[in-house]
Amino acid sequence: MSRRTRLSVLTALCAATLLAAGCGATTEKPQSQDNGGGGGGGSECTPGEVSDVPAPKPIAVDVPADDALAGKVPANIKADGTLTIATDASYPPNEFTLEGSDEIIGMDVDLGNAIGKVLGLKTKFVNASFDGILAGLNAGRYELGMSSFTDTKEREQTVDFATYFEAGTSTMVRKCNPKGINSTEDLCGKTVGAENGTTQLDQLTKPDVEGSVVKACSDAGKEPPKGQGFPKQTDVNAALQANRIDAYLADTPVVNYAVKTTGNAFEKVGEDTDAAPYGIAIPKKAAGMKEAVQGAVQQLISDGNYQKILDNWGLTGGVKESKINGAIY
Repeated sequence: MSRRTRLSVLTALCAATLLAAGCGATTEKPQSQDNGGGGGGGSECTPGEVSDVPAPKPIAVDVPADDALAGKVPANIKADGTLTIATDASYPPNEFTLEGSDEIIGMDVDLGNAIGKVLGLKTKFVNASFDGILAGLNAGRYELGMSSFTDTKEREQTVDFATYFEAGTSTMVRKCNPKGINSTEDLCGKTVGAENGTTQLDQLTKPDVEGSVVKACSDAGKEPPKGQGFPKQTDVNAALQANRIDAYLADTPVVNYAVKTTGNAFEKVGEDTDAAPYGIAIPKKAAGMKEAVQGAVQQLISDGNYQKILDNWGLTGGVKESKINGAIY
């Protein structure tokens, strides 16, 4: 990319949309264990010193075009020569922008660019609202959606997926865990955030989905969480930092990255849950495209370039096989 900066707690959380939220690490006195608090015994808990953390640089892998896979690409896309890929660039390290730049970077971007090379196509990533990407695919505005989509049976009703990663859900709280949140039931009655359109927001607001926190609370005879949706993951981070929510749910790679890049302003609690595949979203009407994309991902897995991309972004959760419509729930 043409422009690079260094990520710190301010650049990671206080990009233009976050500055208004008053970012900055705080010193906080958690409740004692007797009050259901966060294990500090009433003593002060101070987040560590904020230190600059360099953002990984995008990696461009060198792969040749595969004529057989390229031959599966629909004629209109081949004629245009460019794959238009929608993503919500607020979900580091998978897809995001650095402060002062509108260049979209991340694991999904590097992988998408590599898929384009295998298929003999250029790629163009477009920043879009997460909860509007699938509709945009079916309206013909984009050819692919790469935005950390969990491949679910419900989503498979409207688009096809080529799987390429596996991630669970993690819980994030402010440093020192002032509300003492360590399990799913600890979220009952709390104000908990998630990005709009995500499986995590469904878990916070619906009783009939896999991993529903609403159902877990109901089964325990407790109040459901107050699920609060936000347009972007950066908005969720800002709300937690400003103490407007008690916790948030997000994909494990995103939570891990936020902990690493915020000078320990945040803290991951509890166990990771509900591991499921990520999928590249593909319009059902694009004949041959799902086979082309799945084949390209499998080739990148086989030749080792897939692992190079994951390693570059410090990610675990790689898969050995790409599947078409591999939802597990």
